[in-house]
Amino acid sequence: MRSNLRPAKVLSALMLVAVVNVFVFANGTMTASKNALLGKLVTTSNRPILVNGGEAVTGSVILSGAQLATPAAGSAMVQLGDLGLVNIAPSSLVTVNFDSTAVTVRVAAGDATVTTAAGVKGAVLDAAGNPRTANPSAPAGGSSAKNWGIAGVAVGSAAFIWAIISWNRANNAEDDAKAAQASAATLAAQLAALRTCLAGQTTSPIKLCTSF
Repeated sequence: MRSNLRPAKVLSALMLVAVVNVFVFANGTMTASKNALLGKLVTTSNRPILVNGGEAVTGSVILSGAQLATPAAGSAMVQLGDLGLVNIAPSSLVTVNFDSTAVTVRVAAGDATVTTAAGVKGAVLDAAGNPRTANPSAPAGGSSAKNWGIAGVAVGSAAFIWAIISWNRANNAEDDAKAAQASAATLAAQLAALRTCLAGQTTSPIKLCTSF
């Protein structure tokens, strides 16, 4: 009887150990996944893009090291929670790497920008891994500052021209007013002279009033 029970007890013990190990392993995996940094993909009009070669749409999870390719018809954004976000222009191929201290985007084609929270470093690198200091093909609206500058110059020039026109009009109005005053004064003087002349017409022969 004892010889039949011992193998059963040993088997039960082994199964218990296996179950405990599986639970610990699963629990550790769940904890690690919970603590892992994850990004969330947002695409233009929910159009699909390629993430590591497969199609992905808004709401897809982005892991550090993922390669993203956007089509010509749409851009994409990777939201990184408290770290910041990555904007990817159309027709771009980028690799996104991030951890709790930094967000780095390597651009193989196209363009991308990084916005990070305080205390988090952000960098955009070219295909060779060098920092990008210039933007050869800026996303739509990238030249808005230049456009606003041109518009400001145009508005300023128009305002200056209008000021000159208004000044000329004011001067002309002033000249017209002075001319009208002078004409009125001349007319008043002539009328006064006429009255004086007519007042002297009390004797004969009558004089012709031509002094005014």
